[in-house]
Amino acid sequence: MVTSAPFTLCRITRSERMYWYALFRNPETGERTNKKSVEKIRKELGIISSSPIRRRDEAIIICQKALDEGIIFGKREPLSLYSYLKEFFDWDTSPYVERRNLLDPGSISKDYIATRQNLISNHILPRINTNLLLSTVTLNQLEQIQLSLVKEGRLASSTINICMGALSLALGEAQRRGLLPGNRTYKVRKLKSMHKARGILSEQELKDFMKYLKSDGERRIYLACLLALLTGMRSGELRALQFGSIGDGVITVDQAYADKAGLKVPKGKKTRYVPCPVFLCDQLKDLMISNPKPNPHHLVFWSKRGGGFVSSHYFSERFQQELANSNILTIEEIKERNITFHSLRHMANTLLRGSVDEHVLRMTIGHSSEQLSDLYTHLSQRGMRSVELAQQNNILPLLGEEGF
Repeated sequence: MVTSAPFTLCRITRSERMYWYALFRNPETGERTNKKSVEKIRKELGIISSSPIRRRDEAIIICQKALDEGIIFGKREPLSLYSYLKEFFDWDTSPYVERRNLLDPGSISKDYIATRQNLISNHILPRINTNLLLSTVTLNQLEQIQLSLVKEGRLASSTINICMGALSLALGEAQRRGLLPGNRTYKVRKLKSMHKARGILSEQELKDFMKYLKSDGERRIYLACLLALLTGMRSGELRALQFGSIGDGVITVDQAYADKAGLKVPKGKKTRYVPCPVFLCDQLKDLMISNPKPNPHHLVFWSKRGGGFVSSHYFSERFQQELANSNILTIEEIKERNITFHSLRHMANTLLRGSVDEHVLRMTIGHSSEQLSDLYTHLSQRGMRSVELAQQNNILPLLGEEGF
């Protein structure tokens, strides 16, 4: 992050005499003042001395003191770290959020901010003295917060890293706005975090599970698993899936749903067209039609409670419940192998790879880079057909021939 210091120093030599001058940045407007003599500022502070200011660090101390005492822009109420952090991650009032989304619309989501707001509120603010001034925060104090979280033992290392990253982000923005000296560092070293690899079912386990789901499981979960397995769609994309997005043998993935943001563009911010067997498209449409509650979004996977969007945990929880009910794996084995609903997306990627051109696969699954997105704005008819054949040859046979 590029930071903007609250002031810039320059040194001018006249008649073998050296003078320090400062240009201050207004924290509200970002504009710089005219050059101000540091020695005159020293007098305004009431520091009486006939000795010239020779060292840069001495000039810095005087300029910072002038800012703190309101000599430059007027006296301001000292801002505490506690109140600054409470505002920083408030979606409705945060200047940071407003600025980010004005300059780059959609670059920061409500769910991203809400997650960090919860972490800061629950784990950081309780460890901060409410009287601690923002301007006096040190790296050592941040490291003590991190150490306290580690000792408590409630959070995983990866979650602590997110907490400290959010804290560093807020303080970095304070530097950019001139609320903190730009010559300090507030980045705490990350904890080592072992990422647990996502597990997948074996082909036989998958075949047995889908057979169980079809005969004894809940129909909507069966269809959700089948759709995720064939297309690699994410749970947020399934939550947003609407009747109008389902064609004859193809699904348009142009929306996802998140709790705070609501309907939004999918991850990667690109619309993609995913081949889907006609029989499954028909069953998905039937599922939408079976919703007994009126719903303006015409959702395929509707909530039984009110006919609206299902919860963020719905697919993951119901998937693991049904997998345990099938007696293929126990709850302990599911957790140990880290098998989740998202594992079906990984299985789709694995089962289709090798039979489909890598670029086409990336565009279908939604793993495309910005460079690939520029090259492939949509799948060609040949690419679509290759995905259809791979689904028929590599995935559907695992599920049994009956009913397909």
